[in-house]
Formats: sequence, C-alpha cells, structure tokens
Amino acid sequence: MALVSINAPGLSSGLLYNNGDNNARVCVTSETNEFDMETIKAWQDEGFDVVYLPFNGGGKDYASRLMGVKEGCGVGENYAVIAYGEAADYCLDYYMNPMKSSRLCALVAYYPSVIPDTRQRFPLSLKVLVHLAGPSVDVTTQPQVAGLQGKRRRKTKPLNPGIGTGERMDLAYPAFTYDHAQPGFAEHDMEEYDHLAADIAWTRTVQTLRKGFCREVDLERRWEEHQEGKYFGTNLSKAMEGYTKERTPSVTYGPTLSGGIGTPALRRFYEHYFLGRLPPSMRIRLLSRTAGPDRVVDELYISFEHSQEIPWMLPGVPPTNKRVEVILVSIVSMRGGRLYSEHTYWDQASVLVQTGLLDPKLVPGSVQGVDRLPVVGREAARRILYEDPEVEQEDYHNRLIRRANARARKGKSSTASLADESAAENNLPGKKDTNGKTVLENRPAPSRTGTKKSEAKPKETEAKPEKAEDKPEEEDGDETETESTKPKAENGNESESTKPTVENGDRSATVEDEGDE
Repeated sequence: MALVSINAPGLSSGLLYNNGDNNARVCVTSETNEFDMETIKAWQDEGFDVVYLPFNGGGKDYASRLMGVKEGCGVGENYAVIAYGEAADYCLDYYMNPMKSSRLCALVAYYPSVIPDTRQRFPLSLKVLVHLAGPSVDVTTQPQVAGLQGKRRRKTKPLNPGIGTGERMDLAYPAFTYDHAQPGFAEHDMEEYDHLAADIAWTRTVQTLRKGFCREVDLERRWEEHQEGKYFGTNLSKAMEGYTKERTPSVTYGPTLSGGIGTPALRRFYEHYFLGRLPPSMRIRLLSRTAGPDRVVDELYISFEHSQEIPWMLPGVPPTNKRVEVILVSIVSMRGGRLYSEHTYWDQASVLVQTGLLDPKLVPGSVQGVDRLPVVGREAARRILYEDPEVEQEDYHNRLIRRANARARKGKSSTASLADESAAENNLPGKKDTNGKTVLENRPAPSRTGTKKSEAKPKETEAKPEKAEDKPEEEDGDETETESTKPKAENGNESESTKPTVENGDRSATVEDEGDE
C-alpha cells in the first residue's frame, strides 16, 4: 500500500492511499486527525483509492478541501464520500446543494447527529445512504412561505428502530437504524465497535458505492472455483486458493460446529475432515442463488448413501448405508473479491432421522403430552426440490400442526373432532383435479447414476416418497422416512470414484485423489 501526498489545490493536508489499480476515489472523513487503518485498507482491497480528510472543526477551510477531493480525477471519473460523526453532519447538509455535488456519485454518512429534512431529496445523480445510531437525532427543517425560505430550525427526535429486521427508515433518502449499536460501531479502534452492525453497514455501503461508480463485480466465479476444489476434487491448494490473504478467513458449519478460523485451521479442516471424506454417491444440485454486493447465498439439494464417515456432517458416526437427502444453505462473505467467511446450515434432525439415529416416536419420559417429535425425514428436502407454486400439488404444509391439533381435540371429544378433521382434510387445496391445472405427482428422486432418459428407469415405487393419502395423517401421523420407508438406491454398485457429471441439474462430488500442488 502506497501513501501518496496529494498536490491538488485545496487538499494539501489530505492523504491519498493509492492502490495503483485505478482512479476510483473514495474520500473518508471524520473528526480525528487519524482514522481506523483497517477500514481504509478494506476499501483499498475493494479497488478504491482512499483519501482521508480530517474534519478539523469544519468551516470554509474544510469546504475548500472537500471541493479539492475531485481535483485530479480524469474525464468521466467520479468520487465518493464516506463521512463519520460530525463530518457526516456537515456533508449531508453541504452536498444537498446540487452545485456542490458535481462529480460526487455516492455519499455515505455514519451515525450523524443531525440529518436534513426527512422529506427533502438529494440530487438524483447522487446515491445516498445514512447509518443512524444512538437514542435520538436532530432533524433540520427550513420552512418556505410564498416561495421564500424561512429560518432553519432544528428539532430533536427520538431515534426509533426502522421497519422490518433491517430497520429501514421511511425517509426521502435511504437510511437505516442499528438498534443495538452506538455511534462509533463501524470503527475497529473504537470501544463502541459492534462487529454485527458494522458488517451489515459495510454490505450496504459497498452496494451504494458500486451503484454510484456503476461497477459490477463477479463474486460468483470465485465461489464456483472454491466449490469445484472443495466438492469435486481433493486438491488442498485449490480448496484454499480462494480465501483472503489480508484478513482472517473462517468457516462454520452450524449444526456440528465444524470448520475453523484462520488459514492454518482451515487447511487442517479441509485436509483431515473434508477433502476425500465425501461419499462417492454424493450428488449436489443448486436450487437457488442470491448474489449481493459482498455475499453469495446458495441453497443446495444434497443426496448420498451414508457409506463412510462424514466428519463435518456426522462426526463419529460409522457408515449406516442409509440414503440421505437434505437441503444445505451456505452464506459466503467476500472481501476484496476473496472468500472471507462461510456459514453453512442444514436440518440435522432430518439427517439423524434418515440415518436411523433419531426415532421421532422416542419422546423423553419427562415430557408430558407429546407422543412424537416434530421432525421429518427426507420429505422436507424433496418438497423443496419439487415445489412449484404455479402448479397445484398435494397439500403438505402444516401437516404436523394439523396432527397436533387433531390430537388435542381428540383428548376432549375424540369422535366429533376426528370427523371434523377428516372433512377438513378432504377440502384442502390440491386434493382433487380442477379445470385449467394439473396435479403434479411426487416424482422419484433425481438420478444419481447419470442414467440417460432412453435407458430403463427404476421402478417408480423405489424412488417415490409416500403420498399423504396412503395413511391418515391425523390418526396415525407417525409416518416419517426412516429405514422402513426409504427407497433403495437406483444403482447399488456405484463406482468408488466418479468423475464430476451434470445430469438433469444434479452433480456428483468426486473423491479422486489429485494430489496436492
């Protein structure tokens, strides 16, 4: 990282942290003479030249230095401002004037104590984002009478949380609250630093700057390359290649708390507990993907025969040779275009049911009024895999809830309750054909052997989940996909080593030994 002094007019006291890659300039400004270097380095890793401008009490000198930030930008080049605290107060007011926001493409304000009129809009060409924290905020208003502007007024208002879990405020410009954070939450060298709030604010800020600079970053490619090395090979170097070198990468598989923090720990995890430890029959299918400014979220359908120990999913469990189908969700965070953190989740109770390690009928004796654990087997994964909201299907939502309600009513008046529940069940949507739509039957599980369509298909009953009509849900309700109801594998003599293939959207994870580079 090069520290370059700026000779542009009006910016003699500013410092430019130049990454040498481009001229996309971001001005960071706050009250102190020095700023959090970790944040400056993070913006540099994202490909920006970072200017730091101390507020120094504001005034005409500060305004002159703000104007000087754009000096040196080439034709067609813009700049952005990220302001903190008192500097954020000043910048929000200063750049409301279109004459002063020339070539400014994005403005981000962290925890200002004063914000403009909540009904006033910034210039259309300017992307604005405000992060609010603390118990209250002052709002500046300037009434107009007969086209003339009156005296500015400032009113203190309590800062109530915004709507939804993201706490978005209903203002004329994008603004968010951070209910559990205090001003200073986004600066690593402050006592108020809040990792979770800072991470969410970072994502929003990255998105605002990318929109302002009209930059698109392909995060999927790096993630795909990592998955190729992790799921479809055994080369440790390829699996580790995509992780950030500047920060501390981490991986956490939530249900088993497997993974690691830091490069050495991740190398041990992949070498000893992941690579080469996937069943040869494992197949992976992408169901959905959401790519954000600094994250990729995958929803995956995974199926396999539990023919060997899988330390990261079933640690200490010897092979049960049972078939498992489960939905896996990965949330991957990127920094500087490289993998920074990965959080992975799946329904471990469903996996335990399918492998025969958890019987839904075995309820602890200390629990009263419960005859069955509210868990399901592979049915959960298949329902998500085959769900099509536009085609009428057999109704399956709330089955366990209906069963529990039926049992509760049965205890009070068994005969009448069961009759009513049976009548209601017959009227559920999807139970009978209607004009204009067809009923989508439960299809067999995706082929795990790469069988072509023209070849002989396995018997339908072997890969088809039981329909709800086969048993009365409410009276029995114990139906779950344990050993007795699991379909057999379509091909019992699969090779121990299979090449990566894509067949009908499914992909096999190879366990070939490619060696370490």
